[in-house]
Amino acid sequence: MNQPTIDVELVVREVLAQLRAAPQAPVAKPQAVGGLGTSVPSEPPSKTSQELSPERRTHAQPFTLTVAARVVTMNDIAGRLDSIRRLVVSREAIVTPAVRDELLRRGIALECAKSPNGAPTTIRLSLMTSGTDFDPTTLMAALAREGFQVTQSNSDCLIAAGDQLAAEILQPDTLGVLLSRHAATGLCLANRLRGVRAVGGIDAPAVAAASAAVGANLLVVDPRTGTFFQLKQAITEFARGGVRPCPAAFRERLA
Repeated sequence: MNQPTIDVELVVREVLAQLRAAPQAPVAKPQAVGGLGTSVPSEPPSKTSQELSPERRTHAQPFTLTVAARVVTMNDIAGRLDSIRRLVVSREAIVTPAVRDELLRRGIALECAKSPNGAPTTIRLSLMTSGTDFDPTTLMAALAREGFQVTQSNSDCLIAAGDQLAAEILQPDTLGVLLSRHAATGLCLANRLRGVRAVGGIDAPAVAAASAAVGANLLVVDPRTGTFFQLKQAITEFARGGVRPCPAAFRERLA
């Protein structure tokens, strides 16, 4: 049985004519993804910074991470430190040693939030030398570059030095530092004074942890026990924690 002959060229011409006559819907311009053949419709332009919500604007600010937690742990900063240069916490916050170690490793500054009236909080360090020939001039300059206001005095009497520092740390936003070769004695004498919570040491993470644990407001160090860098780092970490309140568990004995 003979099959009918189909004029293929005629069929193609008719199909093309029908396609040209039909209205065409607008097609979104494809956009390559990852260099592959797959494409997706282009997205509408993103909002400008003025149109972003306050929360989005906060996270868009570069180099600074603000954590409002009362106790700042690794969970609060996990995955959030890339490109960060400053971690800002509340003035009353307790920053765990693990967090401080991570900040030190990454070279991230730890700062306290602004005071309630909106002015930046500048920690004043009352630096006292007693019973040591250590010259604090270079140390004071290094601490000033860290953003602290440093005042310095000297006393030949360790008891008088402790009494003076106890009075100094009653001032707002003020912490005390006692540099003496009799560090153990100075530490014991200072902790006999009401309102003084003194810690000692030259290892920065250990100083930070001890300061957070007792709400320390005085650091006692023998400047001969380590390098200049260790001394500066220990005082810096102590001061970066700001003026800490006495923990409630110890308030009856230490406040």
